[in-house]
Amino acid sequence: MTDPLDLLHVHASDRSAGSDAGTAAAEAGHAVDVLEGDLVPGDAVADRESLSMLVTWSGHTDAGSLSDQLSGTLLSTLPHRRLASFAVDELYDYRSRRPQVTFSQGRFSDYEGPELSLYEVRDSLGRPFLMLTGDEPDFRWEQVSETVLELVDRLDVRLVVLVDALGLPVPHTRALGVTAHGTRDDLISGISTWSPNAQIEAGLSQVLEMRLAERGREVVGYTLHVPHYLAGGRYPQVAVAGLEYAGAAMELMLPTDDLRESARMVEQDISRQVEQNSEVQGMVDRLERSFDAQATSTPRSLLVKSDEEVPDAEELGEAVEAYLATRPADPAIDEARRREADGEPDGPAPETAPKPARMPAPMPVPTMRATRRVSAGPARCRCSSATRSSGTRSSAMRSSATSSSRRSRRTEPTTPMAPTPQTRATATIGSEAEGRPKGMGIPRIGATRVAER
Repeated sequence: MTDPLDLLHVHASDRSAGSDAGTAAAEAGHAVDVLEGDLVPGDAVADRESLSMLVTWSGHTDAGSLSDQLSGTLLSTLPHRRLASFAVDELYDYRSRRPQVTFSQGRFSDYEGPELSLYEVRDSLGRPFLMLTGDEPDFRWEQVSETVLELVDRLDVRLVVLVDALGLPVPHTRALGVTAHGTRDDLISGISTWSPNAQIEAGLSQVLEMRLAERGREVVGYTLHVPHYLAGGRYPQVAVAGLEYAGAAMELMLPTDDLRESARMVEQDISRQVEQNSEVQGMVDRLERSFDAQATSTPRSLLVKSDEEVPDAEELGEAVEAYLATRPADPAIDEARRREADGEPDGPAPETAPKPARMPAPMPVPTMRATRRVSAGPARCRCSSATRSSGTRSSAMRSSATSSSRRSRRTEPTTPMAPTPQTRATATIGSEAEGRPKGMGIPRIGATRVAER
């Protein structure tokens, strides 16, 4: 029998620094060491029961480009190093999923072939975990599963978390649903928003989860529900949800700030397009009615254990007060409280301040104020006098102001406000605008009719 790790190429030293947070902890040691071309447990994890592995790959169950966004966010913001990579030539059918290559100035460059790699990553608090990410293999699923099982055994991985996504007939105006599955009841019970009994097409994620469960290993999976009309593009909302579920299950602090900002911009673009297309708006309305009719009770949060209760406002206030009582005293705050109790002013009173010289009252001059209407149209000018006086001078002033206002309306054109340019994250809906760079611009909703179920 061949060694299950024959598919792996171990990297002796391949460190890639992410953010500065956690770098010092990464220098202290590794959760996994490379010894004579083999992966062995390191000394960075004091309690081996805390090491977990996150698995996500692009392929069959990767709606909304979940894997690319999730792994890209973690590897671009967190300290990490690549431990090993799989032999891609033995696992992929290049003709079914042809890689991309750039042709520029008479030459080919930037070949983007398939990849499947194992990383050691540090979360925002410096705690290590493993991540297996890349492209879902076309061949040798059982051998790949055996390789992952061997890694789990050798490196003492206590929990494997798989995150994927499916395109389903659900509206984007509702919270993303999830189907939780696996062997840890405390991490899946009460989480699922939809858990049917059905026969579906299998992917490597499902095969790997089954093999891990058969070996008695702890494994959980979270399959996120992406609106089917958004499943073909980059949908940041699904990556945010994936990181939240994975972080809660693995007890890690994973970054989501950039993805949340992208999700807000994409949500605004999608809402604007829906409002401009009555056909799409009708489809979304029907999906909302169907979703609300079949919605279950509010799912349980992974941040609250099954035997815990969410504290009320009074308990939270007492906890905050108890925390503040442990903080060191601030002399400035104590002095301000003493002055407030004694009825003293906030600051020292000046000794003797000279009175300012009295200036003569200015001549009353009419003030011009332009008010812009909500609807489009020229701005209307309104004339008002700072002080009203009687006599010939006041009448002349009002006449002059009125004529000036009329000349202003005749001669001053209204300048429309130019929209502020901004970079937008893209969730591709239908086809992209012609000539728009990849990954940029406003998502387009195509006119193709999609059957709802």
